[in-house]
Amino acid sequence: MILIDNLSFCYAGQNAWALKDINLEIEPGECLILAGPSGCGKSTLAKAVNGLIPHFEKGMRAGRVLLSGKDLAEQPMHRIAGQVGAVFQNPRSQFFTTRVMDEVAFGGENAGLSRTVLKERVEASLARFRIEPLRESRVFDLSSGERQKAILAAIHAMGPAVWVLDEPSSNLDPASIRELGNVLNELKKEGKTLIIAEHRCHFLRDLADRVVIMDGGRVAETVSAEAFFDRSNQEMNQKGLRWVHSSQTPLSKNNVPPWGAKGHLSIQGLGFRYPGGTKDVLSNITLSAGSGEILALTGPNGAGKTTLAMIISGLYKARRGEIRIQGSPKTARERITLTRMVLQEADHQLFTESAFKELALAVNGMHRHEITALLEEIGLEAQSHQRPQSLSGGEKQRLAIAAALIAGPALLILDEPTSGLDAGNMRRLGRLLQRTADRGGLVLVVTHDREFIHTCCTREMRLDKGGIEHVPSIPN
Repeated sequence: MILIDNLSFCYAGQNAWALKDINLEIEPGECLILAGPSGCGKSTLAKAVNGLIPHFEKGMRAGRVLLSGKDLAEQPMHRIAGQVGAVFQNPRSQFFTTRVMDEVAFGGENAGLSRTVLKERVEASLARFRIEPLRESRVFDLSSGERQKAILAAIHAMGPAVWVLDEPSSNLDPASIRELGNVLNELKKEGKTLIIAEHRCHFLRDLADRVVIMDGGRVAETVSAEAFFDRSNQEMNQKGLRWVHSSQTPLSKNNVPPWGAKGHLSIQGLGFRYPGGTKDVLSNITLSAGSGEILALTGPNGAGKTTLAMIISGLYKARRGEIRIQGSPKTARERITLTRMVLQEADHQLFTESAFKELALAVNGMHRHEITALLEEIGLEAQSHQRPQSLSGGEKQRLAIAAALIAGPALLILDEPTSGLDAGNMRRLGRLLQRTADRGGLVLVVTHDREFIHTCCTREMRLDKGGIEHVPSIPN
């Protein structure tokens, strides 16, 4: 059993409590969802359960977390790691090796497992997460969803009794989310204890036992999973939570602009192959999008969505084909000046000492009151003087997107912009993008997020097996 006893925590350098007076019992074999708006303390509580607080994250701590009657603060991390497996929001931060098979074997090697046992566990874990074809792949060449599966397999090979997962579905396509749900269900049947911090909880409907809803670092409500999932989408929105029921409402059908039309993005016959590769990742990609559109680019993990976005933005060079922006062909160098792209991992695009300075850097000469107004609009006014790297994942994402928006690009490209966003901030982002579109801009969003697509997107294009097609309505 896990007992959280009157736990409070304040990060070093911060004035506010990230957790305050948390009391919670989690039974062996239970599946517990931690829900709530961004910054409510879900990830901090997850860190307290997996031992990162207090062993790694420094700050002021009161109370205890007991696992099988033992205080985690008094246990060494290597012992905790054998009992509690942790899957973070950003899988890249957990890699220790460069090859998938080595990564899956890494934990067991450090635990001193015999060669025979280790080999059996590695093979079983690769199979469980269906990543056998990736065993020889470099972890840096994987898509975000594939990276997450590799980390899940690495934790599985360690065999912990408790699994703590922070936003495990955030970068997965619908098929992979269903696979994740099936795997978690199998783990629960094996008697594993699952603690899952999530915004998008729909795939946990038949798995969860209880839901703890957090707000402001406290437990606001604890409900049975049955009662939680019986709530309507409208009730969830009122509480700042994501939908728990899917929607079949079709997207509005805008007329597709003709190839090469002025003021539009046009791609004709585009192909791409990574240096040293033997097979095209993208082949004969053709699409057109008009000013004022918010275009969703969807498709399975590994289909090449991020690669296509990098090509359009000018960060990668196409092998063949032509890209036109505002009616004329543009080289990769020209596209860099006309577009802004926000990557999945916002840390790579934050450079200054404060959120305020980050926006000031994006547009020189912007008045102070304008920057303050934008920070308020994206919900970061209180964090204006906070170091960007100390923000939560969702807060970093919103800051990076705001910095791109105020530059006023002809084309804005966002790669999985809602992976760390709660319902309120997701809709807030939708309004910002809609304003950009209303001013004649074009927004391209790489996303798996069905709720976000319904919130603001005008059309959906699906990329799969190197090709692209129009999707007239929202699938399950």
